[in-house]
Amino acid sequence: MDYMTFPWEQVGLLLRRLSLSGGIGNAAAWILFLAIGALPLLAAAVLLRRRRACGADFLLAALSAALFIGLWFFVNPSYIDRYLSPMPAGGIAKFALASVIDSLLLTWFLLRFLLRMEEGHRNQAHSREGQHSAEKVHPMEGAHPMEGAHSTEGAHPMEGAYPMEGAHPMEEAHPMEGAHPMEGAHSMEEAHSGENIGHGKPLSGLRILLGLYALVLAIGLIVQGGAEFRAALTALEESNSGSAPFLLEISTLFLALQAVMGLLPSAAKIALLLMMSVFLHHYAAAPFGPAACRAMERLRIASGRLLAVVLVANVGFNVLQLAFSRFLLSVNHQILFPLSEIIVILGIRTLSTLYLESKRLKEDNDMFI
Repeated sequence: MDYMTFPWEQVGLLLRRLSLSGGIGNAAAWILFLAIGALPLLAAAVLLRRRRACGADFLLAALSAALFIGLWFFVNPSYIDRYLSPMPAGGIAKFALASVIDSLLLTWFLLRFLLRMEEGHRNQAHSREGQHSAEKVHPMEGAHPMEGAHSTEGAHPMEGAYPMEGAHPMEEAHPMEGAHPMEGAHSMEEAHSGENIGHGKPLSGLRILLGLYALVLAIGLIVQGGAEFRAALTALEESNSGSAPFLLEISTLFLALQAVMGLLPSAAKIALLLMMSVFLHHYAAAPFGPAACRAMERLRIASGRLLAVVLVANVGFNVLQLAFSRFLLSVNHQILFPLSEIIVILGIRTLSTLYLESKRLKEDNDMFI
């Protein structure tokens, strides 16, 4: 189990040995202690100076505080049970210290990753909009139809050249000229009306399956979560029957918070499933209409925000447990790396990029028509 505290416990033991080696070693240990604890603050200052700071960097301040506290306890392991546990537990609270440091570091990295993805998507969207607007302007440049008209006015090529005879070839060459606009309008109406032919039934079936899966997931989430909470509460009361009622009440409250934390990832999945169903509904009605575009944009933004909420809630709960560890009879620290949720977000963002690119190509084709 010691691997769970790596490398923080090993760094603490190294600083302790260095401090006990003598006066110079003690001074060197204090310098290293302050330098390691201040590393996150130094990283935040560098990012701020380079104008690359973001909202996730507030976690660096919390990480610095956790490093100072955690390393102090690892340098003085005899204080771990005295201050971080309601009863002597053989230094088990050191795992809580290491998990808080690791979860803060991992959460900061993942939030930075999500924000960079969002920034890259915005840059791609701006570049696509600029390219699209440029394509609208460029085809008309250099045409100068009015200049050509002025030049023909000065030439008078048909002056005195039997105008009635010259008119007949033009009439024969374009006999159906007046009918073209109506035919084009009819063809466009048929194209738009038949745009979703063959897609309605599969999309409706997919929406039904998504709704059923979300319903089953919600029912299972409530039933399983309730059963796990009751089992954990019963085990807590049976194993701590001789403890003070005050400690049992605080531990029960944190047990309920732990159950809520366990529901968050599945609740986020249900929300994304329902938003995907809304997008499919609008897509079936008008694939590239404004409602479908708004639904896709909401789905893309919500996917990143829901994952950020899950990550921040997890690390906040870990820090809260560490702060109240002196009064908790049961703790559950998690270092959350939601790989499946990250894959889902990347899939949604890829789908959003492909959808927007298809919309742009369709608008370009409509311009040529």
